[in-house]
Amino acid sequence: MEAVTEEAADRPPMATTIDLRNNIVIHGVVYPKDPREMTVEEIREHLFLPEQAAIEVVDPEDLDGQAEVGIAWAKEYKGKVVLDHVRRIIRERMAEVV
Repeated sequence: MEAVTEEAADRPPMATTIDLRNNIVIHGVVYPKDPREMTVEEIREHLFLPEQAAIEVVDPEDLDGQAEVGIAWAKEYKGKVVLDHVRRIIRERMAEVV
């Protein structure tokens, strides 16, 4: 078991979030708790997603314990709507670098 450093303990939980339609990968999206412990509805609300967007949380072994959250959009959503959602996630949910 790895020791958690004080610095790591102070950081909010993050996950790599992937828009599966456009293959846009957003590193460092902050979540209120580990996404693996959140319900789909909690994630949907946190990421401002409509009901028609499917969400899948993956726990890959090669990401040093960081989860991946995949978003798959219904076909009726136009590309601009999807990109507007991606921009909002980046603007409001990405970790701030100081």
